[in-house]
Amino acid sequence: MESRDKEPEMAGTVQSLLRGLSILEALSEFSVRGATLQDIADRTKLSPSTAHRLLATMVEAAYVTRGKSRNSYVLGHRIIAVAGSVQLRTAHLRVLVRPHLEAIAEESGEAAHLVALDGRNSVYIDQVEGPRMLRMSIRVGSTFPANTSASAKAILAFQNSDEALRLIFSNQQLKRYTRRTILDVDHFRSELRDTRERGYAIEREEIEDGISCIAAPILDRSGTALAAISVPGPTTRIMHPAPERLGAIIVAHTTKITSILTAARAPGLAR
Repeated sequence: MESRDKEPEMAGTVQSLLRGLSILEALSEFSVRGATLQDIADRTKLSPSTAHRLLATMVEAAYVTRGKSRNSYVLGHRIIAVAGSVQLRTAHLRVLVRPHLEAIAEESGEAAHLVALDGRNSVYIDQVEGPRMLRMSIRVGSTFPANTSASAKAILAFQNSDEALRLIFSNQQLKRYTRRTILDVDHFRSELRDTRERGYAIEREEIEDGISCIAAPILDRSGTALAAISVPGPTTRIMHPAPERLGAIIVAHTTKITSILTAARAPGLAR
């Protein structure tokens, strides 16, 4: 019988490390009650024996600990400390952007998010719910593939280097989530050109059918994108009658944030 752990190898990767990270990501999705071994195995597609071996190592290193039930696992204090350092690194930008997220949520009726690019993924740094918020499993710390992300388009359209773009589209088999998922780098580059011309990015049902998103970049003094503000929602509300109105709302706020960062020589996202 073929092992359920069997995956295509990627050049330059350590498979056990990737599996361990997938366990940490799975644990972050469970509440304080924790996750059972079977929960983790099901979520990560690892065999229970492999998951158990990796969990034992992470428990010993305090990245994972036992939950209230001895049969469950939760994130340990060391991973919480690591996450706290990331929060500190983005604290200035979150404080600056928060009032604008609140205003966008009120003006648009949708949830507004502060998003950064982290390797091949976009990551939610902060969010404000809107009265018509789409009920999705989106929370601070959630990540999603950059090739499906309006935020990644907004950020990459205003960066001088192609390094991040090469990383996203190299050395892996990108997953097709919908018929509109972009898997070709040239297609993605054309989206970046359109984003630069209009000032905001559009994601049209590229990660989930019926869901679209608009995002605009926050720029530093050099005109390079630090992060983006995004507003996802049902395509019927985001794209109709036209995306220009929502795009203008977001751009008005990202322009103000950029002006503050530029005038104050504020650090934005620490690097």
